[in-house]
Amino acid sequence: MRFIGTVIVRICFLWCLTLDSALALQFQRYHDQREIATFLREQAQQFPGLARFEVLGRSQQGREIALLTLSKSWSKDTPALYFNGTHHGNEKASTEAVLALIKHLIDNRDQDEVDRLLRRYRIILQPLVNPDGHALGLRTDSRGIDPNRDYPSPGKKDKPAFRLVETRLVRKLLQRETIVAAATVHSGLEAVLWPWCHTPQLSQHDPIFKSIGEAVARSMGMPRYTQSYYDYKTYGEFIDYAYMRHGIYALTLEVSTEPKPPLDELPDVTRRAIRGSMSFMLAVDRLMETIVADRDRRESLPPDIRAVL
Repeated sequence: MRFIGTVIVRICFLWCLTLDSALALQFQRYHDQREIATFLREQAQQFPGLARFEVLGRSQQGREIALLTLSKSWSKDTPALYFNGTHHGNEKASTEAVLALIKHLIDNRDQDEVDRLLRRYRIILQPLVNPDGHALGLRTDSRGIDPNRDYPSPGKKDKPAFRLVETRLVRKLLQRETIVAAATVHSGLEAVLWPWCHTPQLSQHDPIFKSIGEAVARSMGMPRYTQSYYDYKTYGEFIDYAYMRHGIYALTLEVSTEPKPPLDELPDVTRRAIRGSMSFMLAVDRLMETIVADRDRRESLPPDIRAVL
């Protein structure tokens, strides 16, 4: 009887640990993909009017690629904001940052700023773009291809785009959704970056990018915010593709100096990422509101965004 009692206590203890990791993520450790999948599903089950879970598809090695959408307005005309993490599988802080944002939005769903965003937008959150790299501890996918160099961009002639199923799923999502702004979360640097990545030429909307980028960087206490080219020149990044093809205001949020910071730093990293993500959404919301109020200034937006206002 004593043995059975000990076993039951241990089972209950392990069950409680699993429950804590799924329902009450504290971001004092890194979460595996089983925990992430459970967390996303349980948010949709617990808050059915607020959260919708979807499996976009499967990775090259068959791992689930899923997202959670949060909103209080499910009309097909409601514009969307999009966050993704883990283009680079070894950048584990980027995964945790998106999970932390999900938890923050749900926990504060009735707080004024969050409530406003949820009523005006569908917020699409994808913690894992590259689950194979995440599972294997690789920057690349399982075949050695960098997902954040797999999008089309001007001057990229040596390699075709969308070689990976993972980036094709992102393309499918952008094609079907009316996304007005997007942030791709990375770790390994502390900075906020915007298009273009492939050229020093300024984009048509560089003043808007600079204004939003500065606000986001300041909210995170980061001194570095710049056009991505001046970080280093790259071809095939998500932000160039999202802006070039879909007119999306797309930023890269680099949330920590290391891809996988020590555990004692992770809570601060996720809190800082939440501040930056909220600042980004609120800055975009102010921009949308200003342009709606002043129809002449609507012309400063790309056509795909003007169409939904």
